[in-house]
This record gives sequence, C-alpha cells and structure tokens, in this order.
Amino acid sequence: MKTTQLIFTLIAALLGGALAQWLFQPGAVQAQDGDTLRGKRLEIVDDQGRVRARMSAAGGATEFELWGDDMKSNVAVRIKKDGSMAINFTDAKQKSRVVLGATADGWSGLAFADKEGRQRAGLGNDKDGAPTLSMNFANGKLASLLTVQGEKDSILVMNDPKGANMAAFGNSNGQPNLLLLDAKGNERMKFVLKEDSSPAIMLRDANGKPRMVAGVNADGWAGVGVLDESDTVRTLLFSERNGDNGLTIADKAGKSRAAVVVTDKDKPVVELLDENGNQLFKAPR
Repeated sequence: MKTTQLIFTLIAALLGGALAQWLFQPGAVQAQDGDTLRGKRLEIVDDQGRVRARMSAAGGATEFELWGDDMKSNVAVRIKKDGSMAINFTDAKQKSRVVLGATADGWSGLAFADKEGRQRAGLGNDKDGAPTLSMNFANGKLASLLTVQGEKDSILVMNDPKGANMAAFGNSNGQPNLLLLDAKGNERMKFVLKEDSSPAIMLRDANGKPRMVAGVNADGWAGVGVLDESDTVRTLLFSERNGDNGLTIADKAGKSRAAVVVTDKDKPVVELLDENGNQLFKAPR
C-alpha cells in the first residue's frame, strides 16, 4: 500500500547499500577570517579520542552524525544530492528505531520500530499529499491503515495477522460505510448510510452473492429481504409507515405468490396468487 511504500522508501534512504554512497570523504579543515571554520569534514572526539560527532559535505550530500558513549547509539541527519532528507535514530543494539524524512518526489513520513528493529507504526503522506497512519504486527504485516484520499474519501482498514483485509470503515464521497470481509478477502457484510441518510445493510454468502438486505427508507418504510442465489428477493418482511406490516413470498421470477399482512386497522389478511398474479385464495373475503 502507499504507506508501506513511504516507510520503506525512507528507511532505504538510510540503511543498506545507500550507506556506502554516503561514506565521508576526508578533506582539509581550515579557519578563515578568524571566525569561520571551513572544510569538507569535521570530527569531534571525546577524551579517549573516539569520534563522537561528525559533519560532512561531499559528493553532493550533507551529513551530520552523533554517537553515544557506547559508540552504538546513533543519530544521523542526511540530505542527499536530489534533495531528499532523513533523520535516523539507532539504539544501543544498532537497531533503527525512528526514521523521519522526506523524499525528493514528495513523500514524507515518520516511522517507528520496536526494540528488534521491526517496523510497527508509520505516519506520513504520499506525493499527492494524502495523509496516512499505519500500524504493523510484529511479523511485519500491516495491521491497520488510516488514510484520506481527496476531499471526501477517508478509510480505516483492519487486517488479520497475515495482512489480509478483514474490515474497513470509511467515508466514500461523503457517505459513511462499514465492510466486513472473510479470510479470503470476500465482502460478507456492508452497512451504509445513503445520500438521504437512510441506513441499509447487505449480507453476502461465501461466493459473494447478496443473500439478505435490510433498510429503512426516508419515508419510514422498513424491510428485510432474503434473496436466492440468482439475486431475486424471495421473502420480504416489511413495515409500512401507514401501519401495514407483513410478509410476502415470491417465486423464482420474483413475482409475489403469497402474502400475510396485518393492516393498520389490526385486520389480518392472507392471500395466495398464481404465476400470473391471479388470486387463488384470500382470507377473510
């Protein structure tokens, strides 16, 4: 995902092969005008002669490093020739724990690692400016992701320990929605608020087919529909705003064949129809 790319981009700018490109080139240091110390490299040593701080400007890169008394704890600030920059904090075990940086193409972020050097959290934005907050499991898989896209869309994604999406809560084009997915990544439940703020819910089977829908319309109608595998509503439980409540059952073509209704006058009605809609039975008459 974009956030993972951001964090890895920043860490790659500090670790591995890139470090060899930033080895300091020795150069003369001299004082000029009595007040300015100039040179390509400056080192500060402690009482034992160990280099505890180093500044360098060579090969188009600018660098500043500090070491703790253990000579392992380290803070490094680097600005590369292309303008990308980063600050890296390393602990006594020489594990990178915090990385703060920005790339030349617009990425920027802050990454946190645990004591084993495993990335656990990241905060940043991509080159288009979209902000993102991510958190990882100890195995490195993405656990949750919060991001904003554009002016109207935001999403919170939650994953299982394998990194597969399990749930998502978002605001799509200004409308909130909640999704639950199974271990295969198939959507199994969706809850939304429509443009008129009326709620609706859909349940799907393991094949992704909608099997149950429920909702409340702005006019006060409420209902629950059960669908077959052909997406046809076969059973509908409803409540009308005028007070009628009932149950209808349809055939495979979606035509109503049976109905049981209690009217707003508290009168029960039972009706059976044939495939052409003709009444076969009705009680009371």
